[in-house]
Amino acid sequence: MDKEIFQEIGLTNAETKIYIALLKTGRTTAGPLLRETGLQNSTLHKTLHKLVSKGYASFVIKGKTHYYQAADPETIMKFIKEKETRFESMLPELKVLQKPIEKQEAEVFEGFKGFKNMLYEFIKDGEKGDEYLFFSFYNKNPDDFDNVYNFYKDFEKERKKLGIVVKGIAPSKIKDKFKGRDIKNLVFVDFLVLLNISVFRDKVVFTPWEDKQISFMIYSKQLAESFRQYFYSVWNK
Repeated sequence: MDKEIFQEIGLTNAETKIYIALLKTGRTTAGPLLRETGLQNSTLHKTLHKLVSKGYASFVIKGKTHYYQAADPETIMKFIKEKETRFESMLPELKVLQKPIEKQEAEVFEGFKGFKNMLYEFIKDGEKGDEYLFFSFYNKNPDDFDNVYNFYKDFEKERKKLGIVVKGIAPSKIKDKFKGRDIKNLVFVDFLVLLNISVFRDKVVFTPWEDKQISFMIYSKQLAESFRQYFYSVWNK
């Protein structure tokens, strides 16, 4: 049984234990619940009162003894749906109050396959005329990564198909890695620049593969604009 769902609908771990125990035992006093749940006496009674107040349990008194029973699971389902309906009715009002914020998140991709999937995801919303700016993929031993440079040849076909305008900056020392590549706007430099970074629309990818083949794609309009400005500060030199 997936007991985590009980926490998601607002029950504590102790409340969950007691509710399930009540389902098993039917109407019962506290004694059998103590044995079934393993909870301390004070915790059990305190939690039973909370379950009753939340509508997940009820009790009757016979003589001086309390007999507890669990609420029908179907009743709880109706209770949850009622809450959902009430919240949905508030949505228009809440949307009016909501202050727009920039979406910022990061995704992590592992290995060569993850790297390829990331780049296809990177341009999937591309349109004709969009700019793809890159500081070349480069690591200490470029010859160890011929699979990456060869993949970029196929990737260029995808960018071209979408009508994306590609501009790149790369170190002169890896000029041979760009032989046969269909990139018209490419500059080779002999001074230090950032590497392993690409910018497209409101996204930035990083491929720092020195230690592990882990790549990152970040959704951030602010970060993308910052790298775009840096790219052109180098490009215009």
